[in-house]
Amino acid sequence: MANVFGPVPSRRLGNSLGVNLVPLKTCNYSCVYCQLGKTNYFTNERKEYYPTEKIINELEYAIKNTTLNIDYITFVGDGEPTLHSGIGRIIRWIKEKTNFKVAVITNGSLLYLNEVRNDLLYADLVLPSIDAPDERKFRLINRPVMKIRYEEIIDGLKLFARNFNGKIWVEVMLMKDINDSREDIDKISKIINSIFPIPERVYINVPIRPPTEKWVTIPDKRSLMYAQEKLPNAIPINFREEGKFDVNKYTNACEAILDITEKHPLRYDQAKEIAEYFKETIDEVLKKLQKEVKFVEYDNERYLKKLKNKNENTF
Repeated sequence: MANVFGPVPSRRLGNSLGVNLVPLKTCNYSCVYCQLGKTNYFTNERKEYYPTEKIINELEYAIKNTTLNIDYITFVGDGEPTLHSGIGRIIRWIKEKTNFKVAVITNGSLLYLNEVRNDLLYADLVLPSIDAPDERKFRLINRPVMKIRYEEIIDGLKLFARNFNGKIWVEVMLMKDINDSREDIDKISKIINSIFPIPERVYINVPIRPPTEKWVTIPDKRSLMYAQEKLPNAIPINFREEGKFDVNKYTNACEAILDITEKHPLRYDQAKEIAEYFKETIDEVLKKLQKEVKFVEYDNERYLKKLKNKNENTF
């Protein structure tokens, strides 16, 4: 199952069956807070990165065989999902063949394209990101492909919102001393209030998992409180996700942990729970994986991440 994973627990979406449409770290951004690390394949080209029919077949199989309830089928994964030219066809298949709700988590960068706006019209929920107060901070935080302009992205989101019948939940990633000043929060609030209709929810997010850049940290409570007061329809999600991972499709704990940590850093307690599901001890599993994963300390938690190369330090 290279392209469909989960269901995994989501702070916003409950049990989310994930759909990954692009190879690892294929994106038109290289965000400083990304949990997957720096972008490997920096592109703004839309194409069929994986065969659309293959993804539909994997979805059909996963839906039939999961042991957990599915609250949303969510396009997310290893990079920017709207780079895949078949996303519209896959969304339409889900809506025609199943009763599940569809969510698209996107950086919103390609909504200036009419074809992308049309592709997402059949989704139930779209979650675009607005992390920056202006062009300068946009380039600092999101580090986009040079041809992308922030004003163009916001204009594209406004056009999409006018014609979309589903829900829009904006995500704002706040980071200490980067975009959490009162001035920056006021500017972000002004941008969101310029969207009509105003997004139903604005999630105030913080980097709860190890980010790409070590200098990215969680804002203090004062900044988060101010953001909650100023941003429209604000909902803070500055807490860790809870819930179980669907590991039924894996044959052992090592296989499950390796696959999950490729996309999603695992807390130690989550890895321990997976090991226990397969009637293994976490110490036994970690010993087998010592050349495959590493521990990262972040925000007083220990996270397991898959090694990108064999020369990285493990535990």
